[in-house]
Amino acid sequence: MKPRVTPQDHAPAAMPASRRAAGASRVVLPEPLPLEARLDECLKRRRSTREYAEAPIPLQELSTLLWAAQGVTSPGGLRTAPSAGAIYPVKSYMLAFRVQGLAAGFYSFDPEQRTLTLLAKGTKQERVAKVCGDQQCVAECAAGLLLTAWYGRLRREFGDAAEQLALIEAGHIGQNWHLAAAALRLGSVSIGKIDPVALKLLLPLPEDEHPLYLLITGKP
Repeated sequence: MKPRVTPQDHAPAAMPASRRAAGASRVVLPEPLPLEARLDECLKRRRSTREYAEAPIPLQELSTLLWAAQGVTSPGGLRTAPSAGAIYPVKSYMLAFRVQGLAAGFYSFDPEQRTLTLLAKGTKQERVAKVCGDQQCVAECAAGLLLTAWYGRLRREFGDAAEQLALIEAGHIGQNWHLAAAALRLGSVSIGKIDPVALKLLLPLPEDEHPLYLLITGKP
């Protein structure tokens, strides 16, 4: 039986206070840029980019990518990417390596507030690349969006289908990211080869979240 979705279900599940960063540095993101390229142009232009220039990307372009990936598009909290039951179990973290106007570090992304909260300073880029199978593109990119799954409410609503639904949602988010990158003429690629245990030892992720997917970008 399909779970009944009530209006309040459209709002993302609240994160327990123990999972929030207390007293952490918070950055309000600039307004996203308008994406004026036609959709068919972005679809044709999208390619997996594995070589990146050393140039940083502007914070406003990063803000645009984040909005495209998981931006809020209605007063009820609905987002650019669909989610089963509007639960939004996929959480977003930003690895800022070379972003103009943003200190290098590991941030959590709040789509509703359009903010980044600093969780750890410094890039750790080479170590992140190592836990992603020593992929050189991870060591060269300007930034990466790490997607994790928090299964709590999703399992209560959908049972054994929870993991599959979270993976599908991550795929929607990834395609939005790549099409926006194509519109901005940035390079991007998806990284699925991740050692989740090593990544959780390296980065301050909540114990009950599971790393799924890394989306990286940079100047081609």
